Amino acid sequence: MVSFRSALFALATVSFAFGHPVRESRDLKIIGTTFSALVKRQDAPGSELQLLVDGNKVFKESDPELLKKLADEGQAPPFMFLGCADSRVSEGTVFNAKPGMLFTQRNIANQFHATDVNSESVLAYAVSVLGVKHVIVMGHYGCGGVAAAIASRPKGNVDAALSAVYNWIEPIRELFASSSRPEIVELRERIKDLPVVEEPENNEPGFRALVEENVKATVGRIAQDNVIVNHYALLAAADESGATNERRAEGGPAGDVFIHGWVYDIENGEIRDLGVSVGPPGKAIPPVPFASVVNAAEKTTAAHETPQKRCEEMCKSRRSFLPTSH
Repeated sequence: MVSFRSALFALATVSFAFGHPVRESRDLKIIGTTFSALVKRQDAPGSELQLLVDGNKVFKESDPELLKKLADEGQAPPFMFLGCADSRVSEGTVFNAKPGMLFTQRNIANQFHATDVNSESVLAYAVSVLGVKHVIVMGHYGCGGVAAAIASRPKGNVDAALSAVYNWIEPIRELFASSSRPEIVELRERIKDLPVVEEPENNEPGFRALVEENVKATVGRIAQDNVIVNHYALLAAADESGATNERRAEGGPAGDVFIHGWVYDIENGEIRDLGVSVGPPGKAIPPVPFASVVNAAEKTTAAHETPQKRCEEMCKSRRSFLPTSH
């Protein structure tokens, strides 16, 4: 398997590769705002892009009525999915989902940070406009971003591409350094004196545990985000007053939103629940039909530190500052 760092090295050399001559044919004239140029375009019989053409042909012919319905009526997905950008973990494929089911955000190692305006805006739109009922955070064993957070940092100078990726996974590196999860502690102690730490094998227990802890951390950050805390506070205030909280721009009252943490096994396609679901204070969390990762939720988190408990405390403090309806 190609390692994450090897893939990043390949990314860093793309500009070099583009500088090499290729066999060219037809010319393409590009008109710019200040200049014009002729760009040579290569004929590509049997191009790998044909895979996309063929796949799209099958897709668009599979359910044209659904596509027309979604175009005419818009979207009302019940789920928001936050997952890894890894090509092996496509949510549409993993869940055999049709268009209109999942409102999606993906990035390296399925992270959520309030400072990331992309993820924040996706969450806000999903909750406040689309009225999704479930926010699903799903990591996966064998995650390259998590593996790179365990391995040694690259020595010497790195280019802009490598720097951006390593900055992005820094929170996972910090999680690896601070976690009290037994499997992670054992791995951390075992590698601490090595001059160079390589990316771990997929079945390394500490690696798998860090994948799970990263999902749990993401669930916690979403549960403590202003979008969710404000939403829960508004729901609670509306329940107390008996008013209907009309927040959704696409019609209908704002509803309960539940946040779940799952993990996907790329070797067998199984999805497991980490047992860290969060919901509005006082509301029963719907049972998750997927089997649980045994004891994953209890291995590191004390009761007063759970995402649910922290979310409830933040919601309670926020409610006195929020109106009951909009």
